[in-house]
Amino acid sequence: MNPDTHRQQVLFVWTTDSSLLSPIVGWNLHDGTDPDRDLPEPPAERGVDLLADGWRLIQSSPLVNRTGDVHVAGVLEYEWIFERIVERTVR
Repeated sequence: MNPDTHRQQVLFVWTTDSSLLSPIVGWNLHDGTDPDRDLPEPPAERGVDLLADGWRLIQSSPLVNRTGDVHVAGVLEYEWIFERIVERTVR
């Protein structure tokens, strides 16, 4: 990758369960092409749709055995990290 012409985008996505076929319920984009860029809407409906859009999956959350009350509030459990390399636009 030539840093003068291309930048990395990293997308953190949380889904309702451990499948990429499940709906996206949270997201956070880190964009090397535009650090101020925000995504007010989900980047896709499901995690698998991101793969179809050219995002590469680089990490998923480990599955954790639950014990006790499964209705306890806490962090979003099913996190996926995607990346893609995009052309840098001239400003």
